[in-house]
Amino acid sequence: MASQPTTAERISLLERMLMMRRFEEEVLRVAQTHAYVGRQHLHIGHEATGAAVASVLTPEDLFHTTHRNHGYLIARGADPGRALAEIMGRKDGLNGGRGGPWHLCDREAGFQSTSAMVGGSVGLAIGAAFAMKKQKKKAIGVAHFGDGTLDEGICFEAFNMASIFELPVLFLCENNAKEGQRPSSMLAAKALRDLPAALQIETVVVDGRDADDVRAAATDAVARIRTTGKPVFLQAQLERWPGSHQLKPEFPTGVTDLTLAWEEGRIEGKHADWTRAHDGIRLYAKKLVAEKATSKEEILALDRKVIARIEAARAFAEASPFPAPSTATDLAFA
Repeated sequence: MASQPTTAERISLLERMLMMRRFEEEVLRVAQTHAYVGRQHLHIGHEATGAAVASVLTPEDLFHTTHRNHGYLIARGADPGRALAEIMGRKDGLNGGRGGPWHLCDREAGFQSTSAMVGGSVGLAIGAAFAMKKQKKKAIGVAHFGDGTLDEGICFEAFNMASIFELPVLFLCENNAKEGQRPSSMLAAKALRDLPAALQIETVVVDGRDADDVRAAATDAVARIRTTGKPVFLQAQLERWPGSHQLKPEFPTGVTDLTLAWEEGRIEGKHADWTRAHDGIRLYAKKLVAEKATSKEEILALDRKVIARIEAARAFAEASPFPAPSTATDLAFA
């Protein structure tokens, strides 16, 4: 069983969650200001899961994600200024402005790839795990995906290969499905975990809103993978953020106000229920204050520090030029 996190580790976890949230809010502002940026797929509402899992990985572990990628990129420690520059198609972006928002990656941060193809992250992650096993490394592959990905054939094939060849890979499924709601999983299995379990893969289900619970589950799962070399399927139960599939950049639940963590009576609006019951950041800040792990003032000071860093990141991205047209074919295979 995972040891209890220290107060410093819990504060660090909250800071990581805030970095993810404030970055995504800035992405919304960028999309509102720069029409050419296009549609965004944000990780808002999943920060408790993302930050907790990222916190137990090493830089050598290779993370692979879907098009809903920004949050995990920031959680892995990628530079937010270069990440924003990439989203804006600028020269100083993580990928020279060529990857854009749906293909961001940062190998130095242990973020191997983003695949905009549903299921792409799963196949790539077992490839990474296979390579590391052959190289006799202790690092693992991580595949992040949503519930709808399990409908894809590559999931069954990848799970089967990971089980047969005993590959060191963490399958991280964020499940925010609702019966009859699309886009959601249309899998015939009664529970998503039934698919990997049928292939002899250990499965764990955790409340994705609770950063402490996710961290404990992820710590145990990663330790088992490193010790046994076998895969684990970790499923985080979440409630979809109301702006998850928006066609134009909006703040349906408003810009995050951390004072709502201890002033619940002020929560209002069309999506008040989501903010009250499903916003992992609000719930974690409330929990830390209630347990006297930190104070309201310290949380607000931490948030101000994060916001200042994101503002500096935006300034860096805005100052970066677009790539020169003459470099259009640079780095191309053919």
